[in-house]
Amino acid sequence: MGIFNWFGEQEHRTFDYKPVYYDKETEERRQKFGKVDNIDKKGPDGEYVPGSYIKGSLRDGNYQRSVKANNKAQNIIGLVGLILVIIVLLYIAKFYTIL
Repeated sequence: MGIFNWFGEQEHRTFDYKPVYYDKETEERRQKFGKVDNIDKKGPDGEYVPGSYIKGSLRDGNYQRSVKANNKAQNIIGLVGLILVIIVLLYIAKFYTIL
């Protein structure tokens, strides 16, 4: 029953395919700077080693620094929140002693 349609006619969905072509300059750049960026994760014989992207990624240092920074920020936010709750409770106790 397509007589009553609140949102109007639906447009047909189309497939928007954008092909990816081989770019020689990009490939040369990857080979040149791959060692620096750790993009080239191949073994000594040039074969791809499964798990090489995962292995040692937590030891790079980025993970540890971000966890410490987040933990410190959470501690500060928790402490400020606790102090605000205590101040509100003190004001309630001071001004509403009748309750």
